[in-house]
Amino acid sequence: MVQFKADYIDGELGEIGGRTGKAINIYLIGGCAMSFRGLKESTKDVDIVFVNIDGYKVFCDALFGAQYFEPVTIVDEYTHLESMKMFENKDGFHLDLFVGRVCGKMKLTKTIIGRSEFYKSYGGMNVYLVSKEDIFIFKSLASEGRKRDLDDMRIIYPNLDWKAMEKELANQKFSLALLEHVESRLEEFHSKYDLDVPLIAVIKRMKKL
Repeated sequence: MVQFKADYIDGELGEIGGRTGKAINIYLIGGCAMSFRGLKESTKDVDIVFVNIDGYKVFCDALFGAQYFEPVTIVDEYTHLESMKMFENKDGFHLDLFVGRVCGKMKLTKTIIGRSEFYKSYGGMNVYLVSKEDIFIFKSLASEGRKRDLDDMRIIYPNLDWKAMEKELANQKFSLALLEHVESRLEEFHSKYDLDVPLIAVIKRMKKL
């Protein structure tokens, strides 16, 4: 799949933001946030989270004028994302839009918003990058088939605030099944890179409560 660099994404967000009729805030997670931080050269898609449905609708209205459309065929790895909508442009640049919750699992909490870093305003659209800690958790929620997420987690691993991540997991109140999924992904990460992951012990304790 085609990869897109930060300058391309910047241009596309500028085109979309220039068409928003109202002020909105969007939160970027995943590879795009990493690219804008200089942690990753390129990404193949952009995951955007909105606080509420109103901001989502304003953004979608702007997309049509910017020549985005809903893809006719959805690649397998996107089928379980539970996004509100998926859009692409003629270049194959892909947007996944979420409102309040990512992949039907992780909520955009006040603490995640508070840790987010303001990046840039494009017209009436204010762009925020979620923290490395929250990207790490988001990526641990992904399907086992998305092996590239483990590589991204390795990039952002240094100097993570594990206490903040522990508190966020408690805030999220994940189901037992979801905790087991995250635990499995983190153990896979630990096995692949031989790096300590304090969250594994935290999750084991949470499962006993």
